[in-house]
Amino acid sequence: MGQALISGVVVGGIYGLLAVGIVLVYKGARIINFAQAEIGTLCLFVAYFVIDERDGLGLPWALGALAAVIVGALISLAFERIVVRRMFGADRLSVAVATIGLLLLLVAFQIKFFGSGPRFLAGPITGLGPKIFGIFVSPTQILALACALVIGVGLTAFLQRTDFGLGVLAAAEDPNAARLVGVPLARVSAFSWTVAGLLSVIAALLVEPTLGIFFPGVMTLLFVPALAAALIGGLTSIAGAFVGGLVIGVVDQVVSYIFLGSAIPATQIIAIFILIMVVLLVRPQGLLTRTAA
Repeated sequence: MGQALISGVVVGGIYGLLAVGIVLVYKGARIINFAQAEIGTLCLFVAYFVIDERDGLGLPWALGALAAVIVGALISLAFERIVVRRMFGADRLSVAVATIGLLLLLVAFQIKFFGSGPRFLAGPITGLGPKIFGIFVSPTQILALACALVIGVGLTAFLQRTDFGLGVLAAAEDPNAARLVGVPLARVSAFSWTVAGLLSVIAALLVEPTLGIFFPGVMTLLFVPALAAALIGGLTSIAGAFVGGLVIGVVDQVVSYIFLGSAIPATQIIAIFILIMVVLLVRPQGLLTRTAA
């Protein structure tokens, strides 16, 4: 059980990063970006090409990660500038459908240029790491959790303690009123989409060593629990999204541990579904979202 709890917290931190990206886009555009996680998958292939010695350039991990982060930011920013900004007055459902189109385009691009076979990308730090609850926790897992906490806390502080961050929050509450007081909505939108893409890339780089392999569409498989985490957090709370990620991660790993070897199919998905239903019925605004007066 200790191993399940530790793994749940680590995986939950990754879910939390993805959930924070979902919340940022939703707060800024009132849509769900279904392509967000797959940007991370494509950037894993970019990092693999830069780092791998046989199929790529054989450069250090840090350069591969930097290249992945830059590509992820450019993809997100380009989609916001070319598609989202031109659909500013369109129905929000239409923009959400456009993100599904981007998702399919990214998967097709990966299969076309990298193939559908699995790849392996080593983590930035090797070794067994410390022993907690009788199990060894890898340095990469510790780094993943630390990065998730630092990014979550830092982003929350940025949004609440800086003028631009307060502008982002104001634009999310009332775009028209924010425009009247001088909040640059175009910059707010670009910021939200770009940061969401960066979070997806960082999450992909940190979770891949734990997954072991990656292939086209792998991060989209993590999008569903990340979306569940965002829903538990209320879809408008950065802190709630991160806490929701930790909750989903622990539930996922504990249920997997309890029903290991069971014939019951998809027990983790069933448990997450039940958890979402309970939260939506008991506190539909989310765990850490304040009820409007």
